[in-house]
Amino acid sequence: MVRVSVPGKVHLIGEHAVVYGEPAILAAVDMRTFVEAEKADEVSFNHFTDTEHFDTFSVEEILEAGRKAEELWKEGFEKKDFSHIFSFVKGNDFRKAGIGIILDRLGIDSGVKVQVDSKLPMGSGLGSSSSISVALVKAIAEAHGKSLSKEEVNNLAYELEKLKHGTPSGGDNTACCFGGLVWFQKASPKNIIQPLEKEISHKLENFVLVYTKAPEKTTGELVSLVRNLEENFKDQRVKHIGKMAHEMREILKHKNYSRMKEIINETHKNLSELGVSIPEMEQIASEVRNIGGAAKLCGAGGGGTMLCWHEDKQKLANLIKDLGYTPWETELAVEGVTVL
Repeated sequence: MVRVSVPGKVHLIGEHAVVYGEPAILAAVDMRTFVEAEKADEVSFNHFTDTEHFDTFSVEEILEAGRKAEELWKEGFEKKDFSHIFSFVKGNDFRKAGIGIILDRLGIDSGVKVQVDSKLPMGSGLGSSSSISVALVKAIAEAHGKSLSKEEVNNLAYELEKLKHGTPSGGDNTACCFGGLVWFQKASPKNIIQPLEKEISHKLENFVLVYTKAPEKTTGELVSLVRNLEENFKDQRVKHIGKMAHEMREILKHKNYSRMKEIINETHKNLSELGVSIPEMEQIASEVRNIGGAAKLCGAGGGGTMLCWHEDKQKLANLIKDLGYTPWETELAVEGVTVL
């Protein structure tokens, strides 16, 4: 039996803009996914909400699900419409197809029993699917004696993320896999991935996460919504977020929290203009600004989680409670994928 632990992630800055080649700064967050895996004759995995009930399939069924998912993704990529693959991998079918791809890519011809226990709410903007993808790859590889580097785990986890999100940036799975603070930028022929622990070694304090509500749209659907905006309108905001990401990297080195606060608020304003905020998020952002703090949506938006900051963390937590939400106090920049 192998047990693997993987953190979630939060964007300090860069949501949506990262899809278009702008940089993002992500932090691993200490709300984690745990996956247990062991060799078996068949493939079985538990339901998201039921740790006692397992679905069981033959290895061939699982491999076929993986092949079918990859075919649907390729069709979606060619047609610029991923609706069919999104439908195919809803709920537990994501794990069925994902495990099939993992077994195929790693050349494993026997089964595996997998149990997932995630502390990350689905659709929360905290990288729940990325955390699960990384954990599945690492746990299944370890259970079958396959030694993968973090780079190899990350690359395969990205293939699973494509099933959920169409053309994801790769930033979420990178932060979950590597941990800490990560500078991420899509580039050709290879993405830029720079852990920032040497230049920003201090803890990022006084942050609180707030879960608003479950998003009505998937990440893939929200990315498509932004992609379909008028090009000049979209590009102005995307490029501005990218410019602020470069500045954020510098001001974090010098603990310039006053400017950090301004950048967080300006980033939320840009994301809101891109159409990915909701009234609940706008209310929280406004109220936090009114007490001298900063707040922005996390992940794709449309609901999910907000990242809030105030120099007086207790004052911030009290405000969030007064608004009817539960503040999540958690560490940022924690350790990445780990075998326990």
